[in-house]
Amino acid sequence: MNDTALKRIMESPQLPTLPAVAVRVLELTSRRDVELGEIAKAVEHDPAIATRVLKTVNSSFYGLTRRVGSIRQALAYLGMETVKGLVLGFSLARVLRGDEDVVFDFEEYWRRSVFSASAARSLASITRTCDPDETFLAALIQDVGMIALWKHYDDRYLQVYDLAAGDHDRIAGFEQRHFEVDHAQIGAAMLEGWKFPSHTVDVVLMHHLGTDMAAQDEDMRRIVLLANLVAESLGSDSERAQRALQRYEELAATWFDLRRGTAFAALSSITEHARELGRMFDIESRACPDVDSILEEADRLRRANRITPPPAEDLENVDGLTGLPDRTAFQKDLLAVFESHEDASILLIGIDGMRELNRTGGPGTGDAALVKVAEAVIRTCREAVGESATVFRFVGAELAVVMRGDSAKRVRMLSERIRATIRLAPLADERIGLTKLGASQGIARRMAATDTPDELLRAAMMATSEARRSGGDSIFVWGEGEANAVAA
Repeated sequence: MNDTALKRIMESPQLPTLPAVAVRVLELTSRRDVELGEIAKAVEHDPAIATRVLKTVNSSFYGLTRRVGSIRQALAYLGMETVKGLVLGFSLARVLRGDEDVVFDFEEYWRRSVFSASAARSLASITRTCDPDETFLAALIQDVGMIALWKHYDDRYLQVYDLAAGDHDRIAGFEQRHFEVDHAQIGAAMLEGWKFPSHTVDVVLMHHLGTDMAAQDEDMRRIVLLANLVAESLGSDSERAQRALQRYEELAATWFDLRRGTAFAALSSITEHARELGRMFDIESRACPDVDSILEEADRLRRANRITPPPAEDLENVDGLTGLPDRTAFQKDLLAVFESHEDASILLIGIDGMRELNRTGGPGTGDAALVKVAEAVIRTCREAVGESATVFRFVGAELAVVMRGDSAKRVRMLSERIRATIRLAPLADERIGLTKLGASQGIARRMAATDTPDELLRAAMMATSEARRSGGDSIFVWGEGEANAVAA
């Protein structure tokens, strides 16, 4: 980030400013001794905002059994965070509303914001990992920096925006390339100036940084990232939507142990709530995504790619730490490979320096490293070879990958990609700071001379041992009675 570029934009007279009601609500809610009556009085001072809040509180989005007639009642029924989130959301909507001559696509901006916010609130409630209303607000305002960039650079920003061709994940990269700052950094600076809580500022700052770094409230950030994938999966681009849906399913299972049925069932309620919320934000209604059709297409693609439900669906054979199928599931899968006479390979991945990690940061540090590596391995396998590779928690700090069919011939390529991914995804731990991880990998291909699953596994274990003895962070393959280095 270029500090000069950030400062120039933050000092721009075109920068959006919060209405007085929002400033006052933020000021009041930051006080521990604040009384609900003070907040209610501040909100009611702006009749337009108060009316919108009450209309939303009484909608199906919150599903209250009795009608709320005042802001004070809304505060009593739903709490301070809910009302604060709605006040700030509607205040920003009023500030950021475009007029008929504006060429910035405010409709798409708010469509994405509302879908993300609705998904964030639903997923936070399902997982019970963070406050639903705080998470709702973080998702709703995460892209406010885009408006600041457009206000400052005008048509020049729209040209950069168009380079992303509708792919929101690519926008931050283009912004950095052309302006040396991106909308996440600007949005975080704006929220900090508005005195938002630091963990909300952190979520906005890091919502385009993937999974390589941890936020102050990592659960909230992960919920927002999942919510963004939900918004993308409900978009108009079918191919991008299906990719986002698959990623949503994977990360929901890895991060929060959400089964496929639960993760997908949430989409229908999210869509309905987003439609209701959109009306409150005066977003023009257009054809809402048909969730059933989206899920049917996902199932069709799953069948077309020979994707079968992973062994992790069997709750008895799931590792509690990583969410991966465990060693028992691995042994069953390996036996099934031999019974089907498929071509196959085993790749064992052992984290280097685990003892030192636990000694330096405590026992939980090693677990965090294992989860980090597991996420990297799952992501790389899916991107490189799809569902023809299955990842398991083997023993201790080791993972096992079973590759089937033609993909088994590409196991060396996959192991090198995994090695690079682990190197580029350091562990961020408050006890030891930022630590680079490495892994020793051992490969064994099923050959004619390999008569049993045990022999194939033993060959992979011996190759992994050689990788460790060589100093770690290397790959060895077993063949013709010995292990040879692939990369060192």
